[in-house]
Order: sequence, then C-alpha cells, then structure tokens
Amino acid sequence: MLEHQGMKLRDVMRPGTYTIADTDGLGAAYAMMTRSRIRHLPVMRADRIVGILSERDVLAARARAGGRAWTLIPVVEAMQGPVQTAGPDDSLTEAAGRMAVSKIGALPVVEQGRLLGIATVSDVLAAEVRDAMMPRRPSLTAADAMTPYPFAVRPETLLVDAVAIMVDHHVRHLPVVDEHSTISGILSDRDVRSAIGDPSAYAEARSPTPVQLRVRDVMTRSAAYVPFDAPLVEIAKRFADDRIGAMPVTDKFGALIGMISYVDVLRALVAAD
Repeated sequence: MLEHQGMKLRDVMRPGTYTIADTDGLGAAYAMMTRSRIRHLPVMRADRIVGILSERDVLAARARAGGRAWTLIPVVEAMQGPVQTAGPDDSLTEAAGRMAVSKIGALPVVEQGRLLGIATVSDVLAAEVRDAMMPRRPSLTAADAMTPYPFAVRPETLLVDAVAIMVDHHVRHLPVVDEHSTISGILSDRDVRSAIGDPSAYAEARSPTPVQLRVRDVMTRSAAYVPFDAPLVEIAKRFADDRIGAMPVTDKFGALIGMISYVDVLRALVAAD
C-alpha cells in the first residue's frame, strides 16, 4: 500500500544521523548509542560510509574481547561491511522487503555518495502503522506471520543447554515456559552476552564456570507476548514503539504456540502489498 501511495525513504528517514569514525573506539560508539538512544551507527572513513555498527555488534565484540579493554577496540574491527545502503527515492515497500530478506535493522540513506540519514526497522514499521490504507488491508493477525512450534526452555534449564539450542539453530530469542507452556520470560542473545559473553564459546566450553547458571538467572522476566489473533498492525506498532525484536505468541489459553519477530511482520506486510 505504501508503494501505491508513493511513500519514499526520504519521507521516514532520520536526517543528519549520528555517525562514528572507523578508527574510533567501541567505548565512544556505545556511549553515543546509549546517550542518544539509538541502536545503529553509520561508520565513516573521511566523508565516505564504509560500514554500520549495531548495538549487537558492540556486545558481540565486548564478549570476544576477554581480558582486552573492549572500549579501545577500533570500530572497524566490529562493524558490518560492506554496508547495504538505499536511496532517498526508494519505496518503503522495497526497503521493507530488503530488511526482511537480509534480516537487517537499518539502511543508511545515500545520494551521490553522500550520507543523508538512516531508516530503521522501527521507522518503516511506524510508517506502516500510519499508512491511511492500512484499514483496507487483509485482516492479518499474529497467526498469519508467526513461526509455529518454536524451541522453548524452562526456567530451570541449564543456561549452557539453552545457549546450545540458540547457537545450533541460529535463533536469537528463546521463550521460557512453565510446565503448562505459559510464558515465564524470554531469553535473548543480548541477555546471554550481558551475562556470560560469547554464546558460541560458552556452548562449546559446556561448563566454563564453577556454578552452573540456569535460564532463570539470566532471562528477561517481564517478557512481552501477543495472542494468536492480535492484528498485525498492532504488533507492528509494538515493535516500532517498544524497540523489541521478537515476541512469543499464545493461544486462547495463554500457552505458547509460536514466535513472531519484526522480520516476520515485515515479510507479511510486504506480501500483503
């Protein structure tokens, strides 16, 4: 619908975005992210964009650093590059499709080699919600876009076993359920990195600490979740407003039946267009 209305990236991008030099330290980058409440920084070399640094990249580099002072690690060692960029006149539908396929959280907007701004997943989802044509879309719900029968763990599961599931199956979020499959929380790779460092190394070591951590020691307890019949437009708004990456989906009895991510929402909305 957005494409039919002629909406472009220039309509939703954040102009004059914060940037970081590739030679700057990760400490400076993370301080900028925290202070400005942003999760992505275009990385510059002189006046040319050479990469993009996400909060996830910083946490991953911090986990890999071990005894090294992670704040002094140059941004160039942690950034993602070469970076995918978009033009200001690219349609939102096209941009949403690229984000969904590539599973990226932001697109720097470039014109004639000059960085104009950045468009994040939250910006695109917010535009989808604001779209005046949204009420005339098919009434899509969480059940239409979710991944059914996701991997799940119990609060008492050993953390090393939960991390092994995440690493082996390339998932970033694990719902945590009780004996009735009711949501108790969620375990994200951000939770894992904050607690024990690099998930891959932790899973390979199997027992890196004297005390065996349990999922309950690390998980996020106040996890957001949605019922299976929640309208997709409302879910898109929650992702845009709350800046979360994924949520469990429950049946009418409150039991876990799926997981839905911002990528799932983008794919479904693009397909509906």
